[in-house]
Amino acid sequence: MKIKKIVFMGTPDFAVPTLNTLAKTRFKPLLCITQPDRPKGRKRKLQPTPVKLAAHKHGIPVIQPEDVNSLETINELLEIAPDIIITVAYGGYINKYLRLLPNFGCINLHPSLLPKYRGSAPINYTLFNGEQIIGNTIFKIVAKMDAGPIISQSKIEIAENDCYTSLYEKLSISGAKEIVEVLKGIEKNRLNTQIQDHTKSTFSYKLLKNDFLINWNDTAENIRNRVRGLAEIPGITASFRDKRIKIIEVEILDSISKDIPGTILKIDKTGIVVTTTDKNILLTKVQPAGKNIMTSYAFSLGARIKTEEKFSDGF
Repeated sequence: MKIKKIVFMGTPDFAVPTLNTLAKTRFKPLLCITQPDRPKGRKRKLQPTPVKLAAHKHGIPVIQPEDVNSLETINELLEIAPDIIITVAYGGYINKYLRLLPNFGCINLHPSLLPKYRGSAPINYTLFNGEQIIGNTIFKIVAKMDAGPIISQSKIEIAENDCYTSLYEKLSISGAKEIVEVLKGIEKNRLNTQIQDHTKSTFSYKLLKNDFLINWNDTAENIRNRVRGLAEIPGITASFRDKRIKIIEVEILDSISKDIPGTILKIDKTGIVVTTTDKNILLTKVQPAGKNIMTSYAFSLGARIKTEEKFSDGF
């Protein structure tokens, strides 16, 4: 049986490559559902979601219900009678009536190797925990969050220079191709689902304010993992001379110092050497408030930084 009628649900940039890819194939969605426009920026002006903008470029109708499970939305979908609903980072719960509406059900693309890192921040937590492998999972949506049977899974080795931003892009692009292959497999009835081992599940909880603040009273490895898990956007925040600065890239050094964590030990063209609770780290890229990302050395020249000055944190 051919899949002819598709509804796509997604909201952020991560979902855009999948929508763009589908729109260029015979699997072009008939409808996109995305979150309502939200106020952003200093002027709190309403901003359309990235998926809404992408859908308009492809001439795909868009709806933005406050409650996707509302009777109004379900009635609209009943008129379409979709064969399948594809969700990618939509950002809302899909109830039983919506899940049972399509012939082939609802499937979701999630950027983790389920059952690891269910939840809203899988890429961040993968890097926070120093993992070496990450991947995408496509699964059937069930009532419990990210717990449905696995349809497809792929792995990507995390490179030394990878960070949240680079993995976000890699996984969104590869996930788009994987969705198309899954749709072809569904049509040919060639896919075997695999039940998740729920005893091995871990969770990536929604990031809170403190998650974005650096803690110099931690190990060098943990600090580096936190920096990678938030770089380049949104970045992890420190304080220097009572002003916010984002730490974008660091390296762990072999040297150890007994100075107070956050103390600047050395400045040269490679960057700024700062103490932690164990090994020292080298800050190589930073982003001062209101400025672009720059090398730490360039920042040190402009700010005329001296050794023995200290970075502080928000704890």
